[in-house]
Amino acid sequence: MGLLSDPEYGSVKWVRILKRIHSPLCFLFYVAAIAWFLTLAHREFNNETYFSENALLPGLVTNEFNGEQSANQYFNELLQELEEKYEDSDEMPIPWLVGKMSQMHLEVYTHNFTLNYPLGQGQVYKGTNVYGILRAPRTSSLEALVVTAPYRSLSNHQKGTAAGIALMLAFAQFARPQKYWAKDIIFLITEHEQLGMQAWLEAYHGLQRESSSFYTSLGSFWQPSTSGLDLGKYAKGFEWITDHSKCLDPGTLKGRSGSIQAAINLEFHTPKFKYIEVKVEGLNGQLPNLDLVNLVHKLCVKSGIHHSYKNSYSWIRTRNKMDEWVNGIWTMLGMVSAQIAGVPNGNHGLFHRFGIEAVTLEGRDVDDPAGMAPRVQSLSYGNFYRLGITLESILRSLNNLLERFHQSYFFYMLAATNRFISIGQYMPSLCLLCGAMLLRALSLWVTLQKDVDDNTDKKDSKDKEDPKDKITDEIDKDKKEDKKEKKEEINKTKHEGKDRKETDISFSIVNMGGNYLLIHLFGYGVMNSPLLFSHIGSTYFDQPSEISVYYGLIATSVLLIFITPFLLKLRSTLTFEELSIVNILLLIELSTACLAIGMHNYPLGLCVAVLYTPLSLIVGVVDSDSRSGFCLFLKRIICLILHPLSVVSLGLIIYSRVLFPEETLLSMIGRGRDAAMQAVMFSIVDSMIYGNWLFNVGATVILPTWLLFWQILCNRVTA
Repeated sequence: MGLLSDPEYGSVKWVRILKRIHSPLCFLFYVAAIAWFLTLAHREFNNETYFSENALLPGLVTNEFNGEQSANQYFNELLQELEEKYEDSDEMPIPWLVGKMSQMHLEVYTHNFTLNYPLGQGQVYKGTNVYGILRAPRTSSLEALVVTAPYRSLSNHQKGTAAGIALMLAFAQFARPQKYWAKDIIFLITEHEQLGMQAWLEAYHGLQRESSSFYTSLGSFWQPSTSGLDLGKYAKGFEWITDHSKCLDPGTLKGRSGSIQAAINLEFHTPKFKYIEVKVEGLNGQLPNLDLVNLVHKLCVKSGIHHSYKNSYSWIRTRNKMDEWVNGIWTMLGMVSAQIAGVPNGNHGLFHRFGIEAVTLEGRDVDDPAGMAPRVQSLSYGNFYRLGITLESILRSLNNLLERFHQSYFFYMLAATNRFISIGQYMPSLCLLCGAMLLRALSLWVTLQKDVDDNTDKKDSKDKEDPKDKITDEIDKDKKEDKKEKKEEINKTKHEGKDRKETDISFSIVNMGGNYLLIHLFGYGVMNSPLLFSHIGSTYFDQPSEISVYYGLIATSVLLIFITPFLLKLRSTLTFEELSIVNILLLIELSTACLAIGMHNYPLGLCVAVLYTPLSLIVGVVDSDSRSGFCLFLKRIICLILHPLSVVSLGLIIYSRVLFPEETLLSMIGRGRDAAMQAVMFSIVDSMIYGNWLFNVGATVILPTWLLFWQILCNRVTA
């Protein structure tokens, strides 16, 4: 810092070099970051998976599962029950499930929950979960494992889960008389997919609807007071805004066990399947401990079941290094695409936030909606027996755990089912992208400082040309006193100028800080605007919430695009130096935000950095004397394209084109618009129910930085 505060540091050699090469160096950082990410998929740059927890002892037990016939019987009985009584209904066959679990002498309970849909204007949804607890004969219910399956009706557009429920019941019947269980096993069937799972987990951990939230923790400001100013009386008719209680009422559980150590979610629609897809992505990109993932893949191999993860298939092992590298890249990109949205791809993803490691096992066939895997026709079919011994092996390994998963990685990427990339290997790619932005900020900072190189060079050349000046100064002793007086006057003038400069800086900080804070308040307002847009759309235009919110966000974005450039002229126009400091602060904020996001959800942080690093490198303060009109126009167009809402809409329009290439341009745009509308709506609802922070990050981090970039590009100042 002493170097940066030195008024003569502009003459330092590295500063002069930085001014010349910072642009190509930033470009090199950007290219190197992408190259680093792609290189990690190569076998030489990633690692083979291994077990860190020795207590798991995978595959060392003798499998005893013999419930294949029971599983087939439960499967046929469940289908018959659904066809006879629930064919035209989405209700769950609760009496049938409770009866079957009671016959096994499990502790059977039902759990009721209610969802007050946050954007539905009074819509209420109710659901019921069914669970049974198998008490461990060797302990006092201090720890537990969970085997769960979602219920899907016959009319559901997704694949059914009847086979998964049948396997769970058959395994519960097999496990009931066994004496080696050291942990309780909870068999859980949830209604309404992830909603039922979220409600059950909140109720299990004692989180009630009346629990304090962010708004209620703000203090008495939000509470009606008996004395003084009561803000509640001004909100009459707008209770839907001031009500900040949780929209999900999880209810209470009548029975519970101990601390949950791990969970396995089953999604099988038929007893016969070709292979198992192992799902690991959870809420906000959180991942289970790598030991659990390795355990599932290892025991699938031992049980003779084909398994996969994204584009990595256990039955395909090629010796061609290039093909293996390409498959690794597609596997990593598949993992990135699954984590960016922060939405769990199975019920397992909601366990992670409670410190519970969980994965989902999904059975897939030849004509699976997820796509046809290569050479899948040649694979032999799996059945209930192989699934049963796999589930038994997994649970018996988890039964050996002496403590929670902690030794292996929680932050990683998978390049194959048996190869992984640790956080220390993939983070440098994100650091390079953020480093490019910080390097740009440093170059702007040194450019603002007074460059004394030219003055120093002129002084040196003058000393060389007139060597007689020194002799003249020594001879003219009479002029020495005059020079001293002049020097004192100059020093006095400098001190006065310094005082005036400090006063100017204080005022500039107020102007810059006020503008910076106001832009971020706009982002905070956008984050809290969906409730308002939904209310206006349903009350005055009779439109559903997704349309009201989507077009409300578009209208807000257009309004901010026009308003933001004029904010700098409300009080006093910022100077070139002041706007440059705003640009520097913006670069530091964006790079820091990307690193902070990437530490928790690496794909999301990487995606934000890849999109907005080029924008941060091309945006600069526009001089009023500049004549590069076309370049400035092009930069503004690029900035508009990279607006967060534009990125989502254009991305989904392009994706719809890939999925439906036969459609016309207008049909493609309409389909992409509808997909963007639903994506925005789902992200908002998920943030209110589950705590997904994708929409919040977009509104409070990405949008304010974009508005500041746009503000810089739309204002010309005098240098």
